[in-house]
Amino acid sequence: MEYFYRVLTQLEIFSVMILLGVFAVHTKAINEKSLSDLSKLIMRLILPVMIFHKSINGATKADMMSSFAEVVLASFFMFIVLFAVGWLLKKAFCLQGNYGRVYQAATMFGNVGFIGIPLILGILPERGMLYMAIFFIVDQIVLWSLGFYMTLPEDQLKHASLKSNLKNIISPAMVGIFLAISFIALEWKLPVTLNKALGAVGDATTPLSLIYIGASFCFCDVRQFAARLEYYAIVVGKMIIAPIVIFLVLRALQVQEEIITVITTLAGVPSMAAIAMFARTNGSDENCAIGAILITTIFSLFTLPLVAYITGSLL
Repeated sequence: MEYFYRVLTQLEIFSVMILLGVFAVHTKAINEKSLSDLSKLIMRLILPVMIFHKSINGATKADMMSSFAEVVLASFFMFIVLFAVGWLLKKAFCLQGNYGRVYQAATMFGNVGFIGIPLILGILPERGMLYMAIFFIVDQIVLWSLGFYMTLPEDQLKHASLKSNLKNIISPAMVGIFLAISFIALEWKLPVTLNKALGAVGDATTPLSLIYIGASFCFCDVRQFAARLEYYAIVVGKMIIAPIVIFLVLRALQVQEEIITVITTLAGVPSMAAIAMFARTNGSDENCAIGAILITTIFSLFTLPLVAYITGSLL
C-alpha cells in the first residue's frame, strides 16, 4: 500500500499547484499569450534539463543495462493495449472520420511530460527518471509516427510520410535523454557547481507544469464537453481498466516491480496535450482532443489513486 500513499500524497501536492495556476489567471498574472510562452519554456528548456539532471544523478550504468530492454518492451506493450482500448471505444461509440481518429489518439497517448514525470519522480525519486528517459524514447517514436498520423485529416492520409514525421523526434527532450544515456554509459560526472545549477532549473518542472495545467483550464469551456459520454469512456477504459490489465500481465511476466509501477502509472495518466496541438496544426478535429484532455485531467485526480490502491493491494 506504500505505492497508493505515495500517489495520494503527490496528487494532493499537485492539486494545490493546479489551483495556483487557476489563481494566476484570475489575478491576471497569466494570460493566453503568456500561457503559450510558459509551455514553450517548459518543453524546450526546463523539462530537458530536468530529464538530463535527474537521470545522471539517480542511476548507474548497471541500473541502465539491467532495465533498458524490460522498459522498452513494457512500454511497447502498454501502447499496444492503449491502441486496442482506443479502437474498441471508437467502434463502440461509432466515431468516424477525423473525430474518431483524434479520439483514438487521445486515448492512446498520455500527458507524460506535465503529469507523468512529476508523478513518477514523487513515487520513485532515485531511479524513476532513468525509467522515464527510456520510456520517453519509445513514447516519442510511437507519438511522431502513429500518433501524428492519427491526427491527420482524411484528405492528407494518403500523402503522409512516416520518414518526415520521424524527423520531428529530435526534440530538446530527446537531446536531454540521449545526453543522459551517454553520461551514464560513459560514467561521466558534471562539475559540482554546474550540477547544482542544472538541478535548481530542473526542479522548476513540476510546479510550472502543474501551474500551466491549472491555468489552461481557465481558457476552456467545460460545459461543451461535459455531456459527451465518450470522454468518460476514456476515463474508465484508458485510466482504470487498461492500467490494471497492464499491471496483471507485466506481473505475470515477472517484470521488475519498479518498472511495473512506472508503466502502470503512465498508462493511467490523462490524455496528452500534444494531440490537440497536432490536430490544430494538421487541420483535424482539435475540439475532440481538447475535450478528452480536459475531462481526463479532472478525473485523473480520482482515477490515479484508485488504480494505485487496486494495484498496490496486489503487489
